[in-house]
Amino acid sequence: MNLTRQYFDVKDAAFGSRTSFENGVLTINKEELIELARPLMKEVESIDFEIVRPGEDARIVHVLDTIQPMAKVSGAGMQYSGFFGSPETAGDGVTNLLSGFTVMESAALPWDEGSASSGLLYPRDAIVDMTGPIAGFTPFSGTINLVILYKLVKNKSSIEYDNNIRLVGIRLSTYLAALTKEMTPDRSEDFSIDEVNPELPNVALVWQCQNQGPYANTLLYGLPIDNLVPTLLHPNEMLDGCVVSGNYVWPAFKVPTYLHVNHPVLLELYRSHGKTLNFRGVIFCRSHNPTNWHKERCAHFNVKLAKYLDAQGLVMAWEGGGNAAVDGMLTIQFAEKSGIKASTLTFEFGGVDGTEGALLVDDVPEADAIVSGGSIEKHYTIPGVARVVGGGELRLNKESGGFFPPANQSIEFDTTTHFYLAGNQSGHGKLFAESY
Repeated sequence: MNLTRQYFDVKDAAFGSRTSFENGVLTINKEELIELARPLMKEVESIDFEIVRPGEDARIVHVLDTIQPMAKVSGAGMQYSGFFGSPETAGDGVTNLLSGFTVMESAALPWDEGSASSGLLYPRDAIVDMTGPIAGFTPFSGTINLVILYKLVKNKSSIEYDNNIRLVGIRLSTYLAALTKEMTPDRSEDFSIDEVNPELPNVALVWQCQNQGPYANTLLYGLPIDNLVPTLLHPNEMLDGCVVSGNYVWPAFKVPTYLHVNHPVLLELYRSHGKTLNFRGVIFCRSHNPTNWHKERCAHFNVKLAKYLDAQGLVMAWEGGGNAAVDGMLTIQFAEKSGIKASTLTFEFGGVDGTEGALLVDDVPEADAIVSGGSIEKHYTIPGVARVVGGGELRLNKESGGFFPPANQSIEFDTTTHFYLAGNQSGHGKLFAESY
């Protein structure tokens, strides 16, 4: 596969009478987008839009998925293949992307007890601050974000809400990116792993994603990854959007669609391809396997595929916490016992100063090359802001009956759970360690 990505830098965005992209300025006609989305709005009563820019004294709440606007120009398949068309294999040809711009979904999904949002798997409030102490936790404090605000039809199921919101977001993001189809890009980038250097080690990425039902799921070519055995993906398939997020339950750990499409570890392996290593592919699998037997089965599949790729090295990355860490650690253990060097990156615990209790959910002796994404148990006070997009109040602590403070005011958090992508393990973070 050979994929060319063409990037079109969005320097500003504004609402206007006609949707267009000229001289780096994206003009958006709200009514045009609403009419485009209307046939899909079966469980959505209405939608509205807000634009949020870097550096604004602004906060976005109730954040769900964030999507990279892109449109296939040539080649097999289509962007976000499996939605709005045949699930044909993508990853070849030319794809246009709006750079520095996202489509972000915001909705206060119900906290009902009769669906997948019950128990621990309910949609927790996710917060993005464009400035201040938590802005660096997310890449989207540095992008122009078109926020879709969803008003939901009452008394529908979590599956219906989930599907409806996703289809609207993908349709609109694709439509905006398609404005560039006849234009000259600001820059382009070619992606191919066909040529290998036999003098360099072969390395594979294992990408293990959330799979616990609606609101806590991942989709591959349009379908949830229930019962998926580990499968081999060409990295270009991910760059074209074969993996789409459906995870809203743990804001800190979720991986939005934008980061599946622009996966930092995958892109770093691509940059190193032919220089320090041969990037041989992505082994894609589900996490949260139900028993230790299932976890071992998945881990052995991962290592089998790595061997098939003749990999000497393996990067193990996973989405989420809890028993997802057990899945990941077993893959590391089995890889090392098979002679494949394995590394990983993960958030840690450790209390306020990083020394309290166990740092990791699980570990194995073979896991001796771990990159820390920082502690999720740090305390942060987020300041008051001038503008809030998405709702007037936060929705916190459902387990203890709910806490609904004003969204524009200062509030202290004793973990980073509600900060969008704060413990994310895709490698996007800006945290660093310093000895003193």
